[in-house]
Amino acid sequence: MTAARAIALLALSLALAARAADPSDAPPLAVTVKVDRDGVFLHEQVVLTIEIVHPADARASWEPPPFDGFWAERLGTRALPDDPSGLHRTEFRRALFPTRAGELEIAPSKLVLVGDRGSEREVAVPGARVRVRPLPAGVPPDLLVGHLEIHLVVGDDRVRLGKSLALAVELAGEANVWDAQPPALEPLLGPDVEVFPDPPRLSIGEGAGRATTRRTFSFSLVPARAGRVHMAPLELVYFDPAAGKVETARSEALAFDVFEGSAGDEPRSPFKKRPPVAEREDWPLWPILLVTALMFGGSVTYLWRLRRADVGQLQQARAPSPRIAFDAARAARGTSDFHALLARAVRAGVHARHHFDALPLTPAEIAARGADREAVDLLEALDRARFARRSADEDALLERARAYLKL
Repeated sequence: MTAARAIALLALSLALAARAADPSDAPPLAVTVKVDRDGVFLHEQVVLTIEIVHPADARASWEPPPFDGFWAERLGTRALPDDPSGLHRTEFRRALFPTRAGELEIAPSKLVLVGDRGSEREVAVPGARVRVRPLPAGVPPDLLVGHLEIHLVVGDDRVRLGKSLALAVELAGEANVWDAQPPALEPLLGPDVEVFPDPPRLSIGEGAGRATTRRTFSFSLVPARAGRVHMAPLELVYFDPAAGKVETARSEALAFDVFEGSAGDEPRSPFKKRPPVAEREDWPLWPILLVTALMFGGSVTYLWRLRRADVGQLQQARAPSPRIAFDAARAARGTSDFHALLARAVRAGVHARHHFDALPLTPAEIAARGADREAVDLLEALDRARFARRSADEDALLERARAYLKL
């Protein structure tokens, strides 16, 4: 009887194990594929969303298709509120910019679920279609498509003759800015200012669930004569798909002063050069030289420490407290001053860490001085959020700033 019971228990255990291993008994999964717009114009942004409802103990990852016919930019993966059944919801997204007109297909793909014990399960993701309309008749095919803003960021409002002035031209919006051509500054500045371009930079952010694009053209301006330099606002023609017509974005005007002087006139050291000690041949000079060197070294060390303390006090007087600046930005949430105040707090943190005045500098200039990449990325994100058409996640920006400032 005991042996028969043991055999029965073994058979029951094997049946339960086989049932647990049967894929048909796995929790049901739901996959939803959608695009935020049924039809778009050529180069207009469309957002593809893949949502999966899955068990809480499984980690989902998406293997996207090739996206033939699109320029694809990755958007952040999001954890959505749980399903009423208690299952988790995860969302994967891509910002797609069609590169040709017609019925474009998004190929099927797959999701991979990894359980808490390392087991993997593949889930098929169906494809989708996007209807892409050509640009209206009369619209040049090389126009940028999507709302755009153009801004100038200048390093200073005055420059010494013989030196260069940094200027950045930023295109920001939801358009295909990677196709933008560098602006022609020479005709606007005239023959008295030489223009030296740097390689352009491209950055992709996110605002209100859509990709925000930014292309930055950097220039060094070298004036050839003293006086006042003026440049008319830059204009950029683009196609606005929301309005269905061609629009023009205009920047701010540029003006700066060029004052007389050359780089050679600037002091190179705060200390005057001492005349060399005359050599005397009738008696040994090494004791006098040794005493002189010791006294001179002590004087230089004292003056250096005194000057460093004065400069430190001056910089501390100019730079705000990171905590006070952060509290001011937090109090300004929801207002138009929020991003500027939070950027001021991050620049105050850069000053505290790296001991240079970061308040008047652009993110590119701050990066060139060796600041943390974390601070530069955060300042660029704040700039993108500041100029974006839609508001960014202010709480997420506050948390990033708090982590950088260690508050």
